[in-house]
Amino acid sequence: MIPTTQKSSVHNFIPAMVTAAALLLTTLHAGAIIGTSLQMQLGNPSSATADPNNHSHYLVQRTVEALDFGDVLGEPNWASWDLTSSDIGTSGRSTSFYTDTNLPAGFYRVTTGDYTGSGFDRGHMCPSDDRTDNTNDNKLVFFMSNIIPQTPDNNQGVWVSFESYCRTLAQSGNELLITCGPSSFDGSRIQPSGKASIPGYTWKIAVVVPSGSGTALSRITTSTRVIALKIPNIAGIRSTPWTNFITSANQIQTDTGFTFFSAVPASVATVLRAKVDGQTNTATPVVVISQVYGGGGNSGATYKNDFIELYNPGTSSVDLSTYAVQYTSAAGSTWQETTLSGSILPGHYYLIQEAAGAGGTLSLPTPEATGTISMSATAGKVALTKTQTLLTVDNPVGSSAVVDFVGFGSADAFEGSGAAPAPSNTASDLRANGGATDTNNNATDFAAGTPNPRN
Repeated sequence: MIPTTQKSSVHNFIPAMVTAAALLLTTLHAGAIIGTSLQMQLGNPSSATADPNNHSHYLVQRTVEALDFGDVLGEPNWASWDLTSSDIGTSGRSTSFYTDTNLPAGFYRVTTGDYTGSGFDRGHMCPSDDRTDNTNDNKLVFFMSNIIPQTPDNNQGVWVSFESYCRTLAQSGNELLITCGPSSFDGSRIQPSGKASIPGYTWKIAVVVPSGSGTALSRITTSTRVIALKIPNIAGIRSTPWTNFITSANQIQTDTGFTFFSAVPASVATVLRAKVDGQTNTATPVVVISQVYGGGGNSGATYKNDFIELYNPGTSSVDLSTYAVQYTSAAGSTWQETTLSGSILPGHYYLIQEAAGAGGTLSLPTPEATGTISMSATAGKVALTKTQTLLTVDNPVGSSAVVDFVGFGSADAFEGSGAAPAPSNTASDLRANGGATDTNNNATDFAAGTPNPRN
């Protein structure tokens, strides 16, 4: 995480007499080796190689981290590292960024100046504060090969908040195996240099292993805690709690095409990939409405379309081919529907794009279903039904056809003691714990927050 206030003073390159190779050599003789073998214990998600001809997935292994550098993108595809309390010290923060001259000769070596005037932070993957055991280890995470373009609100808000939480876990007697990176590229690059690709999302997976004998990898079981986040790389989320962006490693695997936990026994890896932090998995096939947003394209909106999002908190896939989402106004009984198809895997989301407004700047991630329903930004009723027959009453809660129901704002029907809070042009209603909390009480299961469409 690189605060903007510090970035403005660190645009100088590493002095000519200290090359990246020399810096590495100095570190290797410093006597404080964190250990290359520790940094990729969970496996190689993209099968990256140290082949200098591999411009898409070039593997870099250092004492402080491993990363897959994408010369095609001008940034890492992912970085991974081990974090314990011993890695957190008092060395302080490097005063410079460093061009990584250790990259193969045919690669473009990104400079700190490439980010100047771009409006994006130089966002660390392995963060500075995770490597403060000594000065040289800290300098190694200031190579530009460890940096991606992050919006200030992503980098200095949600991202740094979760980094701090991970360090708290490490200082409380845990060893964390962390993997993170960018995803969802649309071809845009930072300007004016045009050297680094702008991701639509940043993601992070933290595996929390209580301290003990043997390697962290050897202590991982199906009970091990996994925290996965998928965070939109946009403005307006600085104060949003990181818990609003909880997802599953399965979801990130779908987004990136990578394979996580490949070094873990397959039966354990399957369980870990499906975990959503804070969720108790159920073996009963179930799908819930995890998010509703009716402000798409309205004044002040970021996204162009309204949307409804579903989530599968169970442990088995659910066939949606007979399902529909239905909507009516806060006091209405005339329903509109969007029919669904396909299936939703455990730990996955299903995004349904609805009507567009005249405003907004961002398109939704690729939806699984598309409809034309124009929803209210502040109040309404959404039903997930297991049939595609239109509802006819104003309050269908309890109907055998209704799988899940959300009344929001001033809605006259809802699950539980009250409706979900009123969203707005700039806020959606999100179910807690990444969509996993379902106590059948809209008033407590949902909170208004920054729209976070997940597919």
